[in-house]
Amino acid sequence: MNQTSVHTASYQQAILPIVVDLDHTYLKVDSLYELFAASLFSKPAQTLRSLFQLTRGIAAFKCRLVEIAKLDSASLPVHRELISYLEEQSAQGRDIHLATAAHISIATDVASEKTLFKSIYGTNPDVNLKGAAKARQLLEAFPDGFVYAGDSTSDIPVWREARAAIVVASNRKLANHLQASGIPIEQAFIETSPSLSSWWRAFRPHQWAKNLLIFVPLILGAPDVTLRGLLTTLVFLLLLCGVASLTYVVNDIADVTSDRKHWSKRRRPFASGAIPIRDGLIAASLGLPILLLIGLLISPPAAACLICYTAITLGYSFGWKRVPLFDTFLIALLFTIRVLMGTITASLITSVWLMVFSMFFFFSMALAKRHTEILRAAEHGLDDINGRGYRTDDSVLTLVMGLSSSMAAIVLVVIYMVEEVFTRRMIYSEPVWLWITPMAIFLFVCRIWILSHRGRMTDDPVAFALRDRVCLALGACVVAAIALAFS
Repeated sequence: MNQTSVHTASYQQAILPIVVDLDHTYLKVDSLYELFAASLFSKPAQTLRSLFQLTRGIAAFKCRLVEIAKLDSASLPVHRELISYLEEQSAQGRDIHLATAAHISIATDVASEKTLFKSIYGTNPDVNLKGAAKARQLLEAFPDGFVYAGDSTSDIPVWREARAAIVVASNRKLANHLQASGIPIEQAFIETSPSLSSWWRAFRPHQWAKNLLIFVPLILGAPDVTLRGLLTTLVFLLLLCGVASLTYVVNDIADVTSDRKHWSKRRRPFASGAIPIRDGLIAASLGLPILLLIGLLISPPAAACLICYTAITLGYSFGWKRVPLFDTFLIALLFTIRVLMGTITASLITSVWLMVFSMFFFFSMALAKRHTEILRAAEHGLDDINGRGYRTDDSVLTLVMGLSSSMAAIVLVVIYMVEEVFTRRMIYSEPVWLWITPMAIFLFVCRIWILSHRGRMTDDPVAFALRDRVCLALGACVVAAIALAFS
């Protein structure tokens, strides 16, 4: 954030009190949308019903939301440069006050984190303290004048009654407008607006590699793949990447409180305040229906898989991820849906053995990630994983179930080869090369689990495998084995 200042002696000598707005001024975020998201992901039915309170006014809506959920005010990102300035002014004898359109209970909770504010003004059931209403309130409270710190054009009625302005904005246009209107600028804190790079990070494009699983059926059944089937699969790969990115946005919004307490996840765009939660909710609510509709127009059966993928992912975000083992089952199911989608888009025969293998294999991989998280939590002296349903004493359970699932997956590969490849589906001219596959998978899961048990699996295993040289080499062996089997 860049800081500039313009001082005017007439008001500075008077040591006027500073009145600070909360949303996007003291805080980097809007507490209303933060509260709405917290309510939505904890009690969705009540939150949706609360929208009817808007017919009684925005103040009634805010009051209803604070009854449904409570914000973790200590974790909300703040404008540290502004706070440092306010602390300097307070040390010089100026009184600092908080006046916000947020509900008074939220303002009180945020203010309690610091002994900075002498008084607090906020929205109550009778008044939404914004714009002209806030201006009237502050004129009554500070008849000798005040300096107001705000962030948007909705604060202009307040600035017109103030002796000077402190501006927190994404560019200098607002400060220039106030100066042109004859309002002195005491300080201007200019912060960059949400950039395309922030959205790019929020969409997590590095996770799109997982969607390449849609091509697994096409590789295994290459002789039966048509050009139409290949093109349809490519289109659904793009749709799947779009849907996955938007569901990651929803999941990040659902996890925003726990992410802000995490050593690395607190830098994510929504957790850090780089992207407003409002924008994320709008993008997901508009983008997901559009992508699903496109899928329905191209291939209704494949779109059914895409809809199931979306529904499961949203259910995961809305609370299923807090159910131990069920969360890893759902992750395995999502990976298997990708494989099934590829079978449908390419009009291939569904292999039950392949689907069952996928469930066991990816269940094991999901447990490997949870196992690492449990071990890391134990190292930090925690009793459980924040935002999940696992306890640190569950490490034995995740280890046993994960290893047994991975071994079951290898057995299923062998059964698949015996039952379908060598007996029923003679599509390979040299199927003996396929015996490399179970050996490579065995070595792969061994590597994943030994690293997981040592606490070194910092990312999910699939993403890790795409960067690990050993895993990539084993994957190359599998691809080579399949190619030689076709030769």
